[in-house]
Amino acid sequence: MEPPPLPTGQESRHAHRRRTRLRPVKLVTTGGRFIQDGTALDSSAIGARILRYETRPLPARIVIFDESDRTLRAASIVWIQEMEMGVRFAGPARAASPAEISRLSGRYYALPD
Repeated sequence: MEPPPLPTGQESRHAHRRRTRLRPVKLVTTGGRFIQDGTALDSSAIGARILRYETRPLPARIVIFDESDRTLRAASIVWIQEMEMGVRFAGPARAASPAEISRLSGRYYALPD
């Protein structure tokens, strides 16, 4: 279930964000199943803003696979506004295992369930 978006103009950032170099990410379920591709637009120590490539519903808790540094990081979705979303990290990033990298680093084409 998607969390409701914050009202327009409301700012609730708790940490300074820095712009990233459009880092490719994959949104994954907590069970390790691919959901969709995205791009991290900016990030902080506690969260990130991500551009999604489709509007299909997302679970409230996800894992973000950073394709550049091959790490996984649990997160909760805080807001969604059209194709962008904000997440709060639920812990530190961890290195993905070779099996996880193999499973998640290929191209995916989202098909309707």
